[in-house]
Amino acid sequence: MKTARFWGILFAAAAFAATAYAQAPEAPMKPKEQAKLYEKTLQEMMGQPFGKVLSTIEDWKFNALVAWEASNPTAKEVAKYNRNKIKFSKKEIAGIFGPGGAFKVVVYNKLVGTETTMVGAVDSSGMGAGKDTTITLEKFTVIRAVFKDNVLIQFKVWPIMDQSGMAGGMHLRY
Repeated sequence: MKTARFWGILFAAAAFAATAYAQAPEAPMKPKEQAKLYEKTLQEMMGQPFGKVLSTIEDWKFNALVAWEASNPTAKEVAKYNRNKIKFSKKEIAGIFGPGGAFKVVVYNKLVGTETTMVGAVDSSGMGAGKDTTITLEKFTVIRAVFKDNVLIQFKVWPIMDQSGMAGGMHLRY
């Protein structure tokens, strides 16, 4: 009788542990894994209207970084909006904007992590220069979406990019 009770208690404890484990929140996804989900969803939204796509991106807690629109833009006009790493290649410009039309381009970013480091130097006299200066580098996931005649025709997702990659062609200096 005691053995049956022991096994009953053990079974109940195991069932409770399994239930608690099943209800535990999942570990957050890494930026590269999350970016694949964004890409999959955006791929399914190709041809969808401007407002619906932006609403979806904003529901993912992304913030607008830059937006611009142009009708029948030349390669030079498109290139003036290029940012350091968030830029259109010559091939992309020809393929996307070459046929002409009314375009809207939006770039969104979302903070996914930070890295902090301390720096300092010692000069030839043995004196510290900039000793214990702390630099914090923020990492973002970036989405660029292109709309032609108010429907999504192209997008690109960068899983991890630091601030200098989003700067207007300039690296940040400290």
